[in-house]
Amino acid sequence: MNRGILRILDMLIIIALIILLYIVIEPQYRLARINENRIKLQSNMFTVKAGVERYISFYEGHYPYNMQLIYDNMKEIELPENPYTGKVMSFSDLIQFKYDIPGEVEDDAVDGVNGIQRGEPGQIGVGFFIPMGKDSIPTKIGIIGFDETGKPFILEEGKKKRVVLLIS
Repeated sequence: MNRGILRILDMLIIIALIILLYIVIEPQYRLARINENRIKLQSNMFTVKAGVERYISFYEGHYPYNMQLIYDNMKEIELPENPYTGKVMSFSDLIQFKYDIPGEVEDDAVDGVNGIQRGEPGQIGVGFFIPMGKDSIPTKIGIIGFDETGKPFILEEGKKKRVVLLIS
């Protein structure tokens, strides 16, 4: 009878150790996964910026005026993978929005114009500032990425939070 109780206790101790290891390791794994996806998202933002800059270099300093032009230039580089879906980015993963004044392009406040944008996880938002005039071509472009919540990717630096923003 003592052997049976000891075996049961041994099994319970082993099960308790496995549960304890899971409790300790799982949150770190989850956090590492979130950080990995955010790093990939930020890399994708730079790929979009490279598509914008490639267009600018080929068209005598003019900015692309729509998402299709950016996407076509990204295809020439390499289309990145959406870290949240695991699929290669498609045209629908780019979201276009407009800035009303030039200063909004640089607004990295959480409640600012870039901070209130929304999208699906892994999508990239591209904002165009188009001044009034006869040309009606963009003069500034802001690029933001949407994290696992569908909100702009936010970086916490101490007590300050800011939207991760690339400006072209």
